[in-house]
Amino acid sequence: MKKLAPLALLFGLALSACGSAPGQLSGSRASVGLAVSDGGSFVTVTKTFTPATPEIPAVPPSGDNPGTPAVPAVPAKTTWTTGTPGYAEFTFTSRPGSDAVHITGYRIVRDVISTATGNYEDTSKTDINKLDIYVPSGWSCPERTSSQSCAMFTPTGGQRNDVVPAEGLPSSPYRLNLAGGLANLVIATNASVGRSTDIEFFGTSSSGQAVTVRADHIASEGVKTGDE
Repeated sequence: MKKLAPLALLFGLALSACGSAPGQLSGSRASVGLAVSDGGSFVTVTKTFTPATPEIPAVPPSGDNPGTPAVPAVPAKTTWTTGTPGYAEFTFTSRPGSDAVHITGYRIVRDVISTATGNYEDTSKTDINKLDIYVPSGWSCPERTSSQSCAMFTPTGGQRNDVVPAEGLPSSPYRLNLAGGLANLVIATNASVGRSTDIEFFGTSSSGQAVTVRADHIASEGVKTGDE
């Protein structure tokens, strides 16, 4: 693998960042699964080449022929049209018996850009990107919703008998644009390009413990179509 070259920097992700990452400790009472859908994480870039046309000289009037004016030459032209980029989608779900979790941020820990001239890897990213995702607990009860977990005790402090461990309700999906910035790289290389990304999400459980969840090898693509 090569380190990220100036060419790969053309894709220029716009990801806000601040702060620093917590440690890698996961809460012992929190167990969160992460479903990743990256099938739509691509952007299509279409190349259109219009050949040059030569100048057509004017034809002067002659007899019954009124003549025609000159037609100037038109240089060759290449245009690129970028489609709407798709997203990678992330959905968190607590496993049975898990505390609720508040996901507060993420960082990209590894990024590999694949082009026709080679692969370029960047493992130096430390930027922290803020999130606000609530992951309901892994308990079932009559009142639970995707934004409200089960209360474990009655108002008088007794243990509830209608709260049982169960797969948690999924969080609201989080969509991340990992493909959009690849369009400039497609244009620069005149070829399709790929991207493989490892992301670490982090947050805090309802009992105050640090939680980390990692998603590796998220695939994105810049797809070149049209003229050679």
